[in-house]
Amino acid sequence: MTCCSEFDKLMDLELARHAQPHQLTNGRILTEIDTEYYFVFGEERHNFVGINYCPFCGRVLSRGLWNLEKKRQG
Repeated sequence: MTCCSEFDKLMDLELARHAQPHQLTNGRILTEIDTEYYFVFGEERHNFVGINYCPFCGRVLSRGLWNLEKKRQG
């Protein structure tokens, strides 16, 4: 359930994760982006970095930006 096949590959390699912030265990979130998509760094204790846009197709991934765009259109 991602925006493109390239991002799917990142998730298959466990270099990215789709989860609610409270579901991210064994690590820490390094950014304060309102999103469900994160890059994953580290071996044992993960560091999670929130993603605003897909690095491959450019689609908006963060809830904050998505909601802002929705307000502008409506």
